[in-house]
Amino acid sequence: MAVWGDSGDDGSSNDNGNGDESVTLTINRTTGGVVAVNNITISEKSVLTYDVGAVVSLNATPDSGYQFVRWTGDAYTVNDVRASETIITMSDHYSITADFEILPPVQYTLNIIGPVHGSVTTPGEGRFFLYEEGTVVGLIAEPDSGYEFARWTGNVDTIANVNASSTTITMNGDYYISAHFREIPLDC
Repeated sequence: MAVWGDSGDDGSSNDNGNGDESVTLTINRTTGGVVAVNNITISEKSVLTYDVGAVVSLNATPDSGYQFVRWTGDAYTVNDVRASETIITMSDHYSITADFEILPPVQYTLNIIGPVHGSVTTPGEGRFFLYEEGTVVGLIAEPDSGYEFARWTGNVDTIANVNASSTTITMNGDYYISAHFREIPLDC
């Protein structure tokens, strides 16, 4: 049995009207998502009354851009504090909160394979340059003496101009790229 109370209920009543013992579950308001108790969404702080021994389902749903972290407060009888969908067995008065956090930004790696007869000066050569999704990264390739830039190769779909030694790449995935150079023909 569940009885809804307002946020002013102090939860001190232990008689549910049938002579059975009752306890309260306080669901605290949280930022980043909503909580459903027995499939009923709780939009504000709520105090719910249950018979002792009642098993109550909890479901924490994150808002867009957030993720569920854990249940906190009197969470020691929550079946799994790290699960967004879990249960709590009511044996006492409890106050719990679903904790949410902002999703970390998606990051991708840019791996630049060191070219022959030149170098990539911006951002440099090597592995694991980390960039947030959507970041536009400048690319500059410098030829050795007697050589000229030919093209960028590899995962080049988001390179603005694969034929330009100075261009950009938009980070929408993990990419492996390389600059290629060709020998400058001698004039006869």
